[in-house]
Amino acid sequence: MEEIKNLEDKKRIRREKYLVFLILLSLYLSLAEALIPKPFPWLKLGLANIGTIIALEKFGKRMAAEVTLCRIVIQGIMLGTLFSPGFIISLVSGAVSVNVMIFLYNFRKNLSLISISVLSALIHNFVQLIVVYFLMFRNMNIHSRYIMFFIVGFLFLGCAAGAVTGFIGEKLLLRRSCEK
Repeated sequence: MEEIKNLEDKKRIRREKYLVFLILLSLYLSLAEALIPKPFPWLKLGLANIGTIIALEKFGKRMAAEVTLCRIVIQGIMLGTLFSPGFIISLVSGAVSVNVMIFLYNFRKNLSLISISVLSALIHNFVQLIVVYFLMFRNMNIHSRYIMFFIVGFLFLGCAAGAVTGFIGEKLLLRRSCEK
């Protein structure tokens, strides 16, 4: 009986160590991206999602959600943006996109990490646009040709960034863990 408890404790401690590592990896990549000049505060490459992809592939759905949400909250605290519009945009779009990623992962036999990453990046950017519209631009006419060019370009860049993130995840040669 004592042996079983020790084995469970070892598994729990191992899981917690990997969770902390993946949160720190995601946080580091996200903070590194924050240093890159950009025209909009919410515009990033999404490299922090590499930690989420690793968590999803190696440890399962719950850890992927934990990595994403913890990274967003910790980053908000570290940058002093907690509960700012940028934080709200990141939290809502991050929560929706990680849930889409988890849903798509159910079809992992038919979908590559690249396709899962691209589709979740597309959803992430689409949700960002919706949240940004309601937080900042709800009185603006969005039927302008220039706004539509911006939206299409923004979604295209999100897909390209998702492909890069998924490609990196695929190239890490992740092997599924049997600890789901």
